[in-house]
Amino acid sequence: MMRIILGLLSLAISPVAFADARVVKCDESKVATIYIRPNFGTIINFPVKPDNVLLGSTKQFGVEYIKNDIALTALSSNANTNMFVYLFGRRCAFLLTTSSGRYDSIVKVRDPDENKIKVKIND
Repeated sequence: MMRIILGLLSLAISPVAFADARVVKCDESKVATIYIRPNFGTIINFPVKPDNVLLGSTKQFGVEYIKNDIALTALSSNANTNMFVYLFGRRCAFLLTTSSGRYDSIVKVRDPDENKIKVKIND
């Protein structure tokens, strides 16, 4: 718990925390990889509060739920697991892996169809 709070504080203090946000699409046929730096927190932001979250191994990552965000912290330097998040009646699949080189501070999850225009057709 304390590691997650410290990781989140490091994100809040960093002036470039939002500059390196990555966007991934919630595509039910694909798995998005999230790279988590050991001893730092990673935020996954969703457009709405997730309905349910299934973490493959609760012993590999610490998890906190904050409104539309899921905050993750690796509990070991070589942690790996999968995570499924359900929202809008859809399933988003993620592979969580630790990495000291490439890592995500903030990941914004978006619907691949959100930019499509819906038109109502009157009969």
